[in-house]
Amino acid sequence: MIRIVLIRNVSPNNLFGGIRKHCENLYSLFQNDKDIIIAPITNIPGGYISCINKRYFYISDLYKYLKNVNCDIVHIHGFMSLDIFQTILIAKLVKKKIVYSPHFHPFQYLQHPNMGKFYFYTLLRPVLKFVSTIITISQTDTLFFKKYHNNVIAIPHQFESNITFKSNIKKQENMILFVGRNEENKGLFHLYKLPPKYEVHCVTKGLLDRKDFIIHSNISNEELDDLYNKASLVVIPSRYEAFSYVALEAFAHETPVVMSDTVKIADYLQNLKGYRTFKYGDIENFLQAVDETIGISVDREAILSNFKKSTIKEMYRSAYTKTFKQL
Repeated sequence: MIRIVLIRNVSPNNLFGGIRKHCENLYSLFQNDKDIIIAPITNIPGGYISCINKRYFYISDLYKYLKNVNCDIVHIHGFMSLDIFQTILIAKLVKKKIVYSPHFHPFQYLQHPNMGKFYFYTLLRPVLKFVSTIITISQTDTLFFKKYHNNVIAIPHQFESNITFKSNIKKQENMILFVGRNEENKGLFHLYKLPPKYEVHCVTKGLLDRKDFIIHSNISNEELDDLYNKASLVVIPSRYEAFSYVALEAFAHETPVVMSDTVKIADYLQNLKGYRTFKYGDIENFLQAVDETIGISVDREAILSNFKKSTIKEMYRSAYTKTFKQL
């Protein structure tokens, strides 16, 4: 029996974000497995350094937890956060094997690229030697980490949700849907250039620059399902996304997607119908992609087959087993 604990960073931005969702999916993936046990996510107390906008774990709490937890492998998730560096060091100190999932963002897409480079090359890169296995999710992060580690494995996120796909629902021909945080790096400025012929719905919080946009806040999963079912297009104009559960949720509802060329789930969608990429920041290219993609058909089953629960589980099983057996 191999015992694993998942550690994610303490940033409140990840409370309902992609990293948290991925960790919860990974935990559920191995529930009732006879060979591998993954413990639920544990929130370790931490603090915040405002001048560099970074969070960290309290060392004594982190050490106490990792020292006493009954596990063989610590699986760490996150990238631009001091607590990742801390966890690798403490896990090594207490003689736990380490699997690391960076959820990497290239430096040029960070809010502070130079700070990102300083953090990686000064703090994180030197401790990667203590990591047994690095798990990546796109071609971009795989190529990057292979320069610094000799055991890098690419595994896409699994996708399985309680989506209620209603094929009998007629889609609203002019309806565009955005699902994401209301912040600069999500690329909302692209949406503001959409002509008024489109009815734009945004599942987000806060005020938007277009009063004709319809905002949905604090909605249920059922209400979100209905929006996906009715929409004729989902847009993901982010500055960078290492993956995108939003894209998969759209495809599961047979809703096509327009995404920026820096949304890396496209690595797994080659030669499949139902999406179009555009050059981030190029408004004309974005508007053209929207016009050409809204309402097109989606290769639903072919796309979702790339992220099947059974396939992803066996890939993780292999990675964990090989890590456990390393000297």
